[in-house]
Amino acid sequence: MQKIELTDKKLKNNQRVRWSIETGKKGPVVVLFVGIHGNEPAGTKAVDQIADKLRSDSRKLIGAVYAISGNIQALDMGVRYIDTDLNRLWELFQNRRTATNQNGTSKAVEYGESLEIKETLEEILKKHKKSATDFVFADLHTTSSQSCAFILLNDTLSNREIARKFPVPQILGIEENIHGTLLSYINNLGYKAIGFEAGAHEDELSVERSEAFLWLLLHNCGVLVLGESEKSNFEGTIQAHDGVPDTYYEVLYHKRVEDPRKFQMITGFQNFDPISKGIPLAYEFDKLIKAPEDGRIFMPLYQNVGHDGFLIVRAVSPVWLELSSFLRKSSVHNYLKYLPGVSVNNERSYIVNLHVARFLVKDIFHLFGYRVSKIDEDTLICYKR
Repeated sequence: MQKIELTDKKLKNNQRVRWSIETGKKGPVVVLFVGIHGNEPAGTKAVDQIADKLRSDSRKLIGAVYAISGNIQALDMGVRYIDTDLNRLWELFQNRRTATNQNGTSKAVEYGESLEIKETLEEILKKHKKSATDFVFADLHTTSSQSCAFILLNDTLSNREIARKFPVPQILGIEENIHGTLLSYINNLGYKAIGFEAGAHEDELSVERSEAFLWLLLHNCGVLVLGESEKSNFEGTIQAHDGVPDTYYEVLYHKRVEDPRKFQMITGFQNFDPISKGIPLAYEFDKLIKAPEDGRIFMPLYQNVGHDGFLIVRAVSPVWLELSSFLRKSSVHNYLKYLPGVSVNNERSYIVNLHVARFLVKDIFHLFGYRVSKIDEDTLICYKR
């Protein structure tokens, strides 16, 4: 039987690794992150439960699996973070900047946590570079509101391929609205990475959904094989209710909160609830905030930490998805530089002047697999994912 350890001594007694499986057989390497936010215990419970079950499981496994703890100090205290959000600072490594605490005087606790996670990742990648048939990363989370399970992904074809094997809603291109995530960092390294949101923080159903997701992930990646009845049961556990279509969604609007202590979401909203333009949603500095778009509410903020008040999403047309898949595999994107208002920034990005390019800019670049960000009110930069 494969060896499962609570800590992985093969990685220099790295306590960041909760447990690992190394079969010694060539195959996929699956890396699981839990507790990136310390007030989200469901993922940690789920990975430990599945480890207990795998110890006595007789089925054959191939490849390797690692369960990695995120913000260990915040997990010990049961808080989202100590100084700064661990899942918002991963752009630091691309930009070669350092993290400071809220007073701006010293490095945040989470900067040290992120360095340890980064070193652990590099060690795993180096260890399995020659034997891995694939690397797949998954980050387990929960939300402050009641919710069905759903998946977050940067919109690449390889991420879509793995994510669509799960019968839950899929949120595309979240990196355009929530910056500095661990998933984006891993995607920028060139690997598949998806986020699984299981439900409310303290809901026991979130633990059940997280564990069901883990079994399905190991099956879908080829680490193990589930029986048909097992697979069906796990899919039933994570499947959204009838009011939430199992499809892709895109973000229409993102309400950014400067001071979460001055923001109050109106009670009663759950993820994916349909909303109409003009409906009251929240108060900020005692000023009423109404929905600027029709759509579905997404990740309403019901905690006094975090800067993402709420998002509004809408379903993406299957025709758009098929067209984007075709265009991304074609050479047509080489002609984007000839569009009005578009100039080449480097081999993987374009600058767009909105005074010239006025219509459907984001839609066009999304079709071709580009991430679109604002430089200022008149300028966009579009990065090839």
